[in-house]
Amino acid sequence: MRRWRALSGLLAVVAVVLAGCTEQVGGTPDGAVLRPSITPAASELPQPGACVDQDLKAVDCAAPHVAEVTAVGDLTGVEQRTERDLRRVALPACRAALAGYLGAADHDATRVQAQAIWPSEDGWARGDRWRLCTAVEISPTGQQASRTGSLAGLLKATGFASVQLCTSGSPARDEALEIVACDASHLAEAVPGVLALGGPQDAPLSQEQVNAAASEHCAAKVNGYVGAVREDVFASWRSFGSQAWSEGFTTAVCYAEAARPFTGRLWGLGRGPLPE
Repeated sequence: MRRWRALSGLLAVVAVVLAGCTEQVGGTPDGAVLRPSITPAASELPQPGACVDQDLKAVDCAAPHVAEVTAVGDLTGVEQRTERDLRRVALPACRAALAGYLGAADHDATRVQAQAIWPSEDGWARGDRWRLCTAVEISPTGQQASRTGSLAGLLKATGFASVQLCTSGSPARDEALEIVACDASHLAEAVPGVLALGGPQDAPLSQEQVNAAASEHCAAKVNGYVGAVREDVFASWRSFGSQAWSEGFTTAVCYAEAARPFTGRLWGLGRGPLPE
């Protein structure tokens, strides 16, 4: 039985773009790569649409599973097997495959993440150049979750709320955000309408440019999400850092942020009272 070892840690927001000031946070998104300890041949890989267990063995999607295959491809254009080069080739393709698999490009506002898998050193040495992309769900506690039922088309239908990002802290002020369950007390909710800022081959935008693009966009998305303009709910946003830009992390995520913590949802609240 093959064993597959995942990197620890979340696919974290690695740079902050605030609604009035900006701040850089170093690092790259961890948890976006899975490293196999024993490399299979390309012919042994599960195919797109397959639900898989921790050993990448295909299982019925109605049964508990930890990932779903979104694409299988080749690592073309990688001359040297370095972590940086592999991430730059594999992750943009896997993020695009995830958007297609979910049915919308709002996955950065959810707990569903793209994960890239590539051959280990022994497989690379024998000429393997495959790339496997999977969709994984992160629980509110930050661990990779086991789920039942397929994620395919989830965001095309009405499934956004089931995997929505909610945070206990302020996207506009806090350097690091703690993800919490949306039915628990929280301060902010990521909203549909993730803003594409460019492509990984483009020059990264400055934080000032991100702010300029996100301010009007996120205000409109938050007002539409809440259903009214309110003084106790405002738009904030976060983006990834320039180091992650070339790996496909070229979006800004809009948040509906409240003036105080609450339990419930802001979706469709209108002018009703802020939940306690």
